[in-house]
Amino acid sequence: MTSKIVYWWLLILFIVNGWWCCYCCWKEERTALLQLKENINYTGGSYLPSWVANETSDCCQWEGIVCSNTTRRVGELAITVKKISQEEQLRTNGTNTDDMLKNWLFNASLFIPFKNLKALLLPGHSLAGWAKNEGFEKLRQLGKLEILDLSGNQFNRSIFQSLSQLSSLKSLNLSHNNIGSGSDIWFTHNKIGSGSERLSGLDKLEILDLSDNNLDDENLLSALELNTSRTALKKLDIRYNTFRSFIPNEELGALRNIEYLLLDGNTLDENFLRSSGVMSSLKVLSVANCMLNGILPLQGNSRYKRAARCTKLCYARAGKGQTTRVCCTQSYPAFLQEVVSTARTHDLLVTWQQLYELRQGSPSNFKHSIHQIILYTTNLLVHFIGLCDLKYLEELSLSGNSFTGKLPTCLGNLTFLRVFDLTINQFTGNIASSPLSSLLSLEYLLLANNNFEIPISFESFANHSKLKFVTADYNSVIVQTSSKSWIPKFQLEVLSLNNCSQMPSFLHYQRRLRLLRLSKCNIGGNFPNWLLENNPRLADVLLDGNAFTGSLELPLLPDLKAFDISNNKIQGQLPPNIGSIFPNLVISTMSNNMLEGMLPSSFGDMKDLAVLDLSYNKLIGDLPIGLARKGSKLNFLRLSYNMLKGEIFLISANINNLEYLYLDRNNFSGPTPQKLSTAPLITLDLSYNNLSGNVPAWLGNIPSLTSLALSRNHLKGHIPPDYCRLEGLEVLDLSDNNLVGVIPSCFNSSLGLKRVYLSKNKLQGEFNMFSNTDLKVLDLRDNNFSGSIPKWLGSTLEITTLLLKGNRLQGTIPTQLCHASNLRILDLSHNNLSGPIPHCLGSLMQIEGISEAYPYSSSFGYSGFQTFGGDTLINIESSIESSSTIFFLDNYAWVGAEFTTKYNTYSYEGSIVDYMSGIDLSCNQLSGEIPKELSNLTEIRALNLSHNHITGTILSEFSKLQNIESLDLSYNNLTGRIPSQLVELTTLAIFSVAHNNLTGRTPQRTSQFATFTESSYEGNPFLCGPPLHNNCMETKEIPISPRALDCCEDDTGFLDMESFSISFLVAYANVVLVVVVVLCVNPYWRNVWFYFVESFMYSCYYFFASKM
Repeated sequence: MTSKIVYWWLLILFIVNGWWCCYCCWKEERTALLQLKENINYTGGSYLPSWVANETSDCCQWEGIVCSNTTRRVGELAITVKKISQEEQLRTNGTNTDDMLKNWLFNASLFIPFKNLKALLLPGHSLAGWAKNEGFEKLRQLGKLEILDLSGNQFNRSIFQSLSQLSSLKSLNLSHNNIGSGSDIWFTHNKIGSGSERLSGLDKLEILDLSDNNLDDENLLSALELNTSRTALKKLDIRYNTFRSFIPNEELGALRNIEYLLLDGNTLDENFLRSSGVMSSLKVLSVANCMLNGILPLQGNSRYKRAARCTKLCYARAGKGQTTRVCCTQSYPAFLQEVVSTARTHDLLVTWQQLYELRQGSPSNFKHSIHQIILYTTNLLVHFIGLCDLKYLEELSLSGNSFTGKLPTCLGNLTFLRVFDLTINQFTGNIASSPLSSLLSLEYLLLANNNFEIPISFESFANHSKLKFVTADYNSVIVQTSSKSWIPKFQLEVLSLNNCSQMPSFLHYQRRLRLLRLSKCNIGGNFPNWLLENNPRLADVLLDGNAFTGSLELPLLPDLKAFDISNNKIQGQLPPNIGSIFPNLVISTMSNNMLEGMLPSSFGDMKDLAVLDLSYNKLIGDLPIGLARKGSKLNFLRLSYNMLKGEIFLISANINNLEYLYLDRNNFSGPTPQKLSTAPLITLDLSYNNLSGNVPAWLGNIPSLTSLALSRNHLKGHIPPDYCRLEGLEVLDLSDNNLVGVIPSCFNSSLGLKRVYLSKNKLQGEFNMFSNTDLKVLDLRDNNFSGSIPKWLGSTLEITTLLLKGNRLQGTIPTQLCHASNLRILDLSHNNLSGPIPHCLGSLMQIEGISEAYPYSSSFGYSGFQTFGGDTLINIESSIESSSTIFFLDNYAWVGAEFTTKYNTYSYEGSIVDYMSGIDLSCNQLSGEIPKELSNLTEIRALNLSHNHITGTILSEFSKLQNIESLDLSYNNLTGRIPSQLVELTTLAIFSVAHNNLTGRTPQRTSQFATFTESSYEGNPFLCGPPLHNNCMETKEIPISPRALDCCEDDTGFLDMESFSISFLVAYANVVLVVVVVLCVNPYWRNVWFYFVESFMYSCYYFFASKM
């Protein structure tokens, strides 16, 4: 009895102990994990906090550990990247991942204790290599290791040699390692690769990811050894390398089991798609951005299908210890299908002579596997099966290439296709009659940036019940009358169209839209509030450029993140409760409408609002107090071109995240608020307001400023030297204020200034401090600067615009200025410059196509917060993003120039300034003849040399200035005839040679010269012919020395002051004489005159007497 009791107790203890052990990790593995943690050199504080040396702690529950449910052995070990908090990011210079692990040396011995390890995941650590003799090849002792993830590190090509010994691997991820760059920045004991290593011996490998590694081999076979008879590879990702080809087309049969093939960003053979059908198991194929072009090649040449019966083509088949010879007795295609079927189950080597005798002169000792021989020698199978024969294909991306023509009808064979990305090509044809209408399994149809014809009705897709995503921007949308009313079976989640001219009728049946873009369609009519109300899940609404009218009656959309209704004609006031209607709004642009009333303070209730653009409306009143309240994330605020008034941001405003602020062209008044110094501003534009006081010196305390515009206000004082601390400042605009004094000398080359606008002030002195090689625009017009033009301007090779008009500059025009080869606009008028015009000015403007990017007012795109394509392998996210991006266009307020031409001053802003080129040297004391080299300025549009002392003749070579629009040579001492060749200037709108001493007949009145009036030629007494009234038959004496004017007169003046003075005096004397004669001759008028004089005298007397 006692023995039975003991037995039962022992059994109970055994069971309990067994149960406990089944649910805890093994002690030796816990110890190994703790040793591994100790080896990780993490300097940023605690890491893997759940890994503790506590006997009661189950390591199977630790972070990154997965144990077997039966043995409790560690089966998966993942040491993932730690996300860094914002505070840590500031401490680590902005990194958001644990790059502090880059000092960790991999030690293979630390992983050997995990005998049952199947998956080892070490992504994104920027691993520093491995300890001596502890490389990855040592992991071959882990015979069960199947999954290895080393993505996001810094391994070089020598890693291939180490990994080639891990024959048990089924999945290997080496993406984002820059293997091809040969980088060994962080490496210590691992050897530098020779550049020829390749992965080999991985016959069990099913998944291989080599994407984003900058591999630039001839083809994949230079980096990966394929066992053509036994390869198990099912998924291959080599996206965004620089392979010069994939693999030879005759070798594609080695990938007969491949299911997922991602080749984006590499160079492919032009026949790849024609040969791709041999990979008959393919489900996903992506060849985006592979530089493919031409008509889409889908099938091989049909002559192979009609091949005659074959002879002397045999192969050897091994079995049961003997080799059987099988020869072709059928047609080629049938024989090849038999060979392929055999090759899938046999690994045979046969001689060249046995297999193929059609090609003469081939080496008799050439050997290959059966499958390779057939493909290599005949090419029959490769050309017989094309892309259209991939009947199991589910995802296909051809985006970012240059394909042309219509979609082949055989694409209709791809009945399982659910994702089709054709964006950014040049395909043509009507999609209603294309094979797309028969692909009923389609879910993603991405057609943007092509030349398709898109019927607005979309009726041909009425039965596509699975269709969810359609992007068709930048195609030709056509209006077709529907034959009958129809109800679509699909419920779209994404729709993106532009230039569609009318509202698609099927939208009345949609209820699940998440992203809606109808951009630049010019639809007209009232704003479609119903469309928003029918789709409560909307997160992105982009309805810009549609000429919508009416008012906003917005429904509650709690998921809305982006709202763009810019460039419409929407009227009325904004809903005062807009903050509760769109509580999670992040970006809103409602610019270029006709919105009125006050700016709702409920914008402050949008806790995530980052971008708000309400420019070009009719908003009035003050800035709401609650617009930027505590916790505000407002980053971009543009309220330009409204009628807002009052002060800018009260002291209670929270603008700690504000980087871009545009409040220009309003009626804000008072001093510039010092509250702005608390914002990390990059761009600040307060121009065209009524701000007063001194130029705010405290702006020099905002080190992030790159663009500052305070023009057209009432600011006074000196330019603060504090601005010299703004080392990142690129644009400074203080023009049209009341600034005095000199420019601070600290504005030297140490600053990065590229554009300086200081015109229309009262600044004086010299401006040698701007000797900056990066300077692009210098505008100092209408000030009191003196001295000579600095020679250093010739060293500013990037300068495109130099405006020095209306100062007191003296001396000659320096020839060094000709070295500024990019100079396109030069205005030196209204100064006291003397001497001849430099001949080298003719070398300017010789660089064609000068065009700049304009980053000076915020220009960026918003691509949405939603994620699409989670159920796809090809990268469709970028294709959908391109259709959902909100671009914030520059207002180009600081990238421009004011230049006088055609008797008017024009403001050239933004990209328009690239197309303007002109030289104005008028109203100086220049002398000498016109240099012939000026006729080389073939790109020039305006040339003004008027009001100088220029002599000589007008150049006949000016006829080469085929782009010139204004040519003013008036008020000089030019002689001779007007060249008849000038009538070839067909673009000329303004022409003046008035007030010179020209002779002969005026140019023939044809083309543009038929439009010029007498004022273009007046002041030349010896000119004749229309439109002048001088008869060319009369002879007049030609003076030897013409009269020279001493002063500069306005080109637009209509009075000759000398003639006016003489005429006035003569007329005045005549009037006085007539009055005297009348009074003497006529007694009645004499009495009336004396009576009037007497009455006037008495009136004056009584007036002054009453005041005393």
